[in-house]
Amino acid sequence: MASDVILTLEKLSFAYGERQIIANANFGIHANDKFGILGINGSGKTTLLRLLSGQIQPTNGSITYRNDLKIAYLEQDPLFDPEHTVLEHLYPTDPDKQKPDHHYKSYLTKLGLDSFDKPMRLLSGGQRRKADIAKALSLEPDLLILDEPTNHLDLDSIEWLQEYLFNLNVALLFVTHDRYFLDAVANGILEIERAQIYSYSGNYSDYIKAKILRQTDLQRKETRRQAQLTKELAWLSRGARARATKPKDHVERVKELLSKSYLVQNQDLDISFQTERLGRTILELHKLSKSYDSLLFEDLDHNFQPLERIGILGPNGCGKTTLLKMITGEVKPDMGSIKLGQNTRIAYYKQDDDSFDPTLSVYDYIAQYAEVIRTADGSKVSATEMLKRFLFDGKMQQTKLSALSGGERKRLYLLKSLMFGANFIILDEPTNDLDIRTLEILEDYLDAFKGCILVVSHDRFFLDRVVDYLFVYDKGKWRKFAGNYSDYLLVKRYEKEEKEAKSAPVLMRNPKSSKGLSYNEQREYGIIEKRIAELESLMAEKEEALAQPNLKPEDYSNLAGEIAALNEEYEGLLARWILLSDKA
Repeated sequence: MASDVILTLEKLSFAYGERQIIANANFGIHANDKFGILGINGSGKTTLLRLLSGQIQPTNGSITYRNDLKIAYLEQDPLFDPEHTVLEHLYPTDPDKQKPDHHYKSYLTKLGLDSFDKPMRLLSGGQRRKADIAKALSLEPDLLILDEPTNHLDLDSIEWLQEYLFNLNVALLFVTHDRYFLDAVANGILEIERAQIYSYSGNYSDYIKAKILRQTDLQRKETRRQAQLTKELAWLSRGARARATKPKDHVERVKELLSKSYLVQNQDLDISFQTERLGRTILELHKLSKSYDSLLFEDLDHNFQPLERIGILGPNGCGKTTLLKMITGEVKPDMGSIKLGQNTRIAYYKQDDDSFDPTLSVYDYIAQYAEVIRTADGSKVSATEMLKRFLFDGKMQQTKLSALSGGERKRLYLLKSLMFGANFIILDEPTNDLDIRTLEILEDYLDAFKGCILVVSHDRFFLDRVVDYLFVYDKGKWRKFAGNYSDYLLVKRYEKEEKEAKSAPVLMRNPKSSKGLSYNEQREYGIIEKRIAELESLMAEKEEALAQPNLKPEDYSNLAGEIAALNEEYEGLLARWILLSDKA
């Protein structure tokens, strides 16, 4: 049964000057809707959220809200008082409306933020994001609006938030580039494309399938248009005498067919830069240690190999960005040394670019670094042409940086970071604010990249696609792991289950004395017990093999697959054993 409509858009339009962002949108939101919002950078995703939250008003049309509808809106970069404590940041403005502290502390604790009395100015970006999310959740709204909620969060927090929102019984609208998050949480997708809003039911995977069907249908319509146009043009080419025998609207029909196309040609980002060959020595890390008020990490050793692609995992504040800055020379280690190969050229994509001058135009920002850029085939391309390849047309190249969306600025910074043809790419949270299409193209580029990659990211899909090796933070040490994020998650869950199984009490039973079992069931019971013991032994052997140093990625993948198969059989037999035990 459909739930109540809580919000309705009627002929909604919004424009910035001459630029139409949203045109004539009509749709409703129900109490159980959980819409993920998609669109390329600058398409109007944040604008739509601000319209629905009431922060800005539409140019035309209207938004109708249910009476007493309570809305909470998490912005990408909310304002905060730097001197407020974390707990004060969560309190409503009116002190009379304050709930007991434990109400707010419970949300902070669930997100792993227990520094309740710490000033906001002393929090890391990830910790501030947790405080902002806790503030939005603690309002207990009817409609929760979230703009890039996973930005700056560590992976454990993302997985908690994902599970929490999936089970939360409120309407939800959210913008995110996290494809796993979209798949797990959304039951509908709103896509903004060329000022139009298209609605799809289901999660991200369902959207991809529906989008393919819609594109196929549009392709069929375009094929019919082209066929009709060919016929009409053939008629026109017969000459004036033949045309004079036809009605005037026949010529108008040809004009319509010429101007109409069912297919939107979306230009794709073109990433192509010349890179130098790596030398024998690439990058060597020897016994690196770093402390500030307390120890961040110690004794990190690693010699990078050709084509190595490493992801860095760890909670907020563990020193992931510090490690990258040590490698690039911005921060000195307390102990240890770093040796950079003679031919190693590093490109460093930071979380926040400190070179952005808001008064510069897009063209001037790139031209200050280089007016000519060399591409992968060795040819030289002007800054103007390269900007076009990065989806900044002539008009946008004269736009001030201050007028760009967050995603457009990130795309511009991506060009600046990669355009000098490095053979060692370091990426610090590259997926923040980038749209999914740009991410897919970046992933394709990194797939084909002939150098080394070191990346800090909370985007699980991106990690699975790009890396095949991990540095995992564990109590001041960097634990090396052969595999991508999903491989690591599988082993992590397996280790947790093993720990729980060992701590659980074991009940010894004698199947022969089971009076409630038939002869065949008693025989099956004994066989199952024997096989369960064999599986436990086999899985323990495979787990030991996984822990061996210098394990190749293909060996790890094989072992992970074997463990998964053994575990599946083990769980099935265990369920049957419990059933027979209960019967006995």
